[in-house]
Amino acid sequence: MTDSCFQCGAVLGAPPALCAACGAVQPFRADLSLFAVADLPETYDLDVQALRTQVFALQKGLHPDRFAHAEPTARRHSLEWSTRLNEALAILRDPLRRADYLLRRQGVDALGEQVKVADPTLLMTQMIYRERLEELVAARDVTGMEALRQEVDTAGVHVVQRLHRLLATLPCAEPEAAGSAVRELQFLDKLLGEIGRSAESLQNA
Repeated sequence: MTDSCFQCGAVLGAPPALCAACGAVQPFRADLSLFAVADLPETYDLDVQALRTQVFALQKGLHPDRFAHAEPTARRHSLEWSTRLNEALAILRDPLRRADYLLRRQGVDALGEQVKVADPTLLMTQMIYRERLEELVAARDVTGMEALRQEVDTAGVHVVQRLHRLLATLPCAEPEAAGSAVRELQFLDKLLGEIGRSAESLQNA
């Protein structure tokens, strides 16, 4: 199906947001995926720099400031497209959120509360890491916390590599394994934040 401009009838490019012929901003398309909005292939192996470049280029033409004196409908459309582009950048540039989004696209809720509770391996990993962090905080061992941060960061890199393999072909053929990896990466990301805050608190004490 070819999209055409609602105003002049010209064929629209991708994404179908702005008419190159007459400059009219097009009605927002809520059915488009975040990848389609950014005019990028739907893949986990995404070039984040290409994503940034593409989104910023599209934002130049669609930013609401350019339509400040336009009709209310055009202002609304530009705001909707601009908001969706911001969402695409925020979600797709993050390895965790990108994986979760791709799984959700095929009906897999990897981060649902019930799913997390039912993952005993992850719960054991959480317990071990948190006990180590508590011991380091109690000992005021900033050097040990830095070593733990590096260990957790490396573990996160390995999980992302696993996700690249699991999500190399879409839809994912091993959604349970991919979901488990997403939950593990979410925990590691949160733990990195806790380690950073704990180390900062000790240094400022």
